[in-house]
Amino acid sequence: MLITQLKIRSLIIKFAMLFSLSTLLFSCKKDKDDYLMANQTFVTEASSSNNFEVAAGAMAQSKGQMEVVRHFGEHMVADHSTAAAEMATLANRKGWSIIPSGEMLPKHRQQLDMLAAATTGDFDKKFAQVMVQTHQEAVQLFEMGSSENGLQDDELQAFAAMKLPTLRAHLQEAVTLKTTVNP
Repeated sequence: MLITQLKIRSLIIKFAMLFSLSTLLFSCKKDKDDYLMANQTFVTEASSSNNFEVAAGAMAQSKGQMEVVRHFGEHMVADHSTAAAEMATLANRKGWSIIPSGEMLPKHRQQLDMLAAATTGDFDKKFAQVMVQTHQEAVQLFEMGSSENGLQDDELQAFAAMKLPTLRAHLQEAVTLKTTVNP
């Protein structure tokens, strides 16, 4: 009887281990519902962000008082126009909708309106502050998109990963700009 109990106990332990292992393996499998963000949501957010950076950069070129602000604005227009074009190519191929050039989500429109309303003397400071904030948000968006379960589409996930170093550099440049403008 003792031998039978030991066999049963051994079988129960083996079954429990097998069940635990199979549960672990199946939980590691990517499920279409296990992504942090839908592909279209990422494309919408990223295209609005690009449109904002281009518009704010153009505004900095004309409204900025300090040369460093105007130069940063020029840099934003160039880099974010390129990123917007690359994203549009990918989105068109995949059937996703981008926000058309010049248009943006309400949160970005409000930030652009705030910059437009800034007085000449306050523009540089507000621009630098907004650049830090919007690039922090963009880095967070692209970190999420490039993470393992960030996006379902592998090409879009790779695009997010490819753009992340540039966005991090922009953030660092924006922090430096803010320090320069607000000594």
